[in-house]
Amino acid sequence: MAAQRMKRDFIPADSGKIEDFQNLSGVIRDEIKRLDGIIEEFLSFSKSRRLELRDFSITEILQKIVSLIREEASARGITIETKWHQSPAVIPMDINKLQQAFLNLIKNAMESMPAQGKISIEVGKEGKNYIAVSISDTGCGMTSEEIERIFNPEYTTKEKGVGLGIPLANEIIRGHGGEIRVISRKGEGTTFEVILPRERFNERPLKDKG
Repeated sequence: MAAQRMKRDFIPADSGKIEDFQNLSGVIRDEIKRLDGIIEEFLSFSKSRRLELRDFSITEILQKIVSLIREEASARGITIETKWHQSPAVIPMDINKLQQAFLNLIKNAMESMPAQGKISIEVGKEGKNYIAVSISDTGCGMTSEEIERIFNPEYTTKEKGVGLGIPLANEIIRGHGGEIRVISRKGEGTTFEVILPRERFNERPLKDKG
């Protein structure tokens, strides 16, 4: 709205400068959108610490996410492959927050591929007490230094926003008593492996976890 008002009230009389002014107002409008996105990400990050747990199916959540993003992925030349057993893989979870965590990881995979590629999502077992969800892409991959910093909210390799998607996902997974493992090589793609407990844990705010 501010950019529109500036354009309406302060557009130059010199026709030769109108194009420059319009370009500038467009930059300002984009910057406002970016800042709005940053604020929204910070609010989501701060709200991720308290969970409301109930038993629900991981595969149902993943199927919903895939249905939501498949059209966008297809338009970008990205195929999504899923592999899981008929078992629904029911675990204690905060449904909305865990869905957000997986959505962030899958969107990150999409953004790592500028044009075409493949995302593979697989659900399996990690021993007797844990469920493992792997999200692999054929994107640009990361160096070991980037992997070490990827969960740091102050670090991002993206040009837009502050890149809180992965740190937020990590915060949510840790809040569920789980962890995220990262396997990646520059130029060869990335795999995020999410490990989550099958049984209910002693849920408490993450800042109190030792």
